[in-house]
Amino acid sequence: MKTTLLSLAALPLALAVPKVTPIPLGSTTCVHWPSWIPTRDADTTGSLMFSVSSADDTAVNNLPAQPFSLPWGSSTRNLLGITLLASRSFAKAYYRCQNGRPTVLSNPDEPIAIAKDANNAHLLIAANDATAYKPEIYSHEIEGVKQDGVFLGALNHTTWGFHYHEATCGADGKANSAFYEVKLLGLPVDPDNEPTAGYPPQFEGFLKVDAW
Repeated sequence: MKTTLLSLAALPLALAVPKVTPIPLGSTTCVHWPSWIPTRDADTTGSLMFSVSSADDTAVNNLPAQPFSLPWGSSTRNLLGITLLASRSFAKAYYRCQNGRPTVLSNPDEPIAIAKDANNAHLLIAANDATAYKPEIYSHEIEGVKQDGVFLGALNHTTWGFHYHEATCGADGKANSAFYEVKLLGLPVDPDNEPTAGYPPQFEGFLKVDAW
């Protein structure tokens, strides 16, 4: 019995994602985003990072979102996934809000958007507005009490599902490190973007927006 208890104690702690009420912080400008730069000449922020928060699998909390390519039918889908490389020693892509929407910091022409596919609402890079929603930011309340942090979502949904993908080497010869696929849960079906088949989430959590 003692050995069993010790083995259980060594397992990562799994907690249910808290039940929160998302409170919209405004979606037309960058004013409420972390690291907003107050200037008359631009609507922008400093460097931002999106990272996992309050996940069922606590071992992935604080891991950052980074660009990956996911095989998608006969092509690939450029999206943000959760990297396992948490250390600041590894080079990272950063983000910023510009004119009310998040972009890749190194290339403001690559806006980040959330796919309208209700089963696969990935964080897409450089998607067109016909197939993707503009991400929004929210605060969270639990039983009327405001929680710390700013969280990414859309249409009053802020819970994300995660699914692990092992490292792969694509037909183009490019390697993909292991990562967690991440997609927004609970979105309504968009009549112009029918849901497609996809992996079910292995666990759930939030994506927190931090100044970096």
